[in-house]
Amino acid sequence: MQKSIYQSYIDSISDSLKNGKKRGEIKKAYLKENLSGFDGGKPKLQWFDKVKDEAQFESLQPLNAITGQKAKYNQKTGAHPDFTHIKEQNTVDYHYITSMFIDIKNSTELFRKYEPITVANITTTIQRAAIHTCWYFDGYIQRFHGDGLLVYFGGKNKTLKQSTDNAINAASFFSYFVKNDLKNLFSEQGIENIYTRIGIDAGKDEDVLWHLAGMGECSEITTCSLHTSLAYKMQASATSNGVIVGDNVKDNTDVTADFFTVKNYTKDGKEVRYIFEIPEESFHYSQWELSWEKYLRKHPSIIEEDGKLYFRPAQTPTVVAPAPNLTYLKKQAEQIRPYFFGND
Repeated sequence: MQKSIYQSYIDSISDSLKNGKKRGEIKKAYLKENLSGFDGGKPKLQWFDKVKDEAQFESLQPLNAITGQKAKYNQKTGAHPDFTHIKEQNTVDYHYITSMFIDIKNSTELFRKYEPITVANITTTIQRAAIHTCWYFDGYIQRFHGDGLLVYFGGKNKTLKQSTDNAINAASFFSYFVKNDLKNLFSEQGIENIYTRIGIDAGKDEDVLWHLAGMGECSEITTCSLHTSLAYKMQASATSNGVIVGDNVKDNTDVTADFFTVKNYTKDGKEVRYIFEIPEESFHYSQWELSWEKYLRKHPSIIEEDGKLYFRPAQTPTVVAPAPNLTYLKKQAEQIRPYFFGND
């Protein structure tokens, strides 16, 4: 119970911080023509360990208590399975989607102390934790942007509300991991902590165009939507480890309104009420800050102990024994007297 579901990711990052190649070590090795300690003269890429990667993914299985669905592992980027017909038929489709953009910030500070191979091990493990979390909440990884990633939630067999709920849960659990589980690891090494900024927005059916971007094998099935673009824009408005959502998310989720606070948008150095407006159409769109820590503390699957959040232990189901067939038992017991003392 006291073990974080992200413990395997924590252990991997901790190992890299403590034992990873420090700045200048690889250069010195090259200058000395001595690359001992590397496999075949090349640094070992820890994140290519498929067995370890799958084990880390499977360590998040407690999230199934919330989603109740089988998580995917062999997903391809830019290939949402509900929209493969777009590439096959060279057509377009209109269908809602919830977009989440996760940006992992401050990783450049790691280069002050570590070689790129160590930085890559650390940032890729953090990114992998984000991917695995999103998979468990039925997210589809659309593409990578450096340390960041764009994730879609929803599809043909999901409701808009299900998609926003899943996105909020994924953002909340991953933000907790980065803000709390990783904090001590970086402070122990005298490194400024890495943090995230997350933006989430949802476009309705008529507002999201699915199409093929690029051509041939150099292509992806993607969306053209104001609300996909706003997910990027909203994450830029987030504070350290903050999560910002749009009106369509707030209005289409089971998460109650008291977990949201309106967030003004900074434009030309001034704070304005709306992140996007079309005044002639009376269209005014707001962004909201999600109090994800408050939300997690109220989550039915979570309990708080000593200021930390843990998954509530699974309840062992009570097994109710079926009523005995007394007539059958009587006949059996009569054959093994004197242990039966019933009446005829």
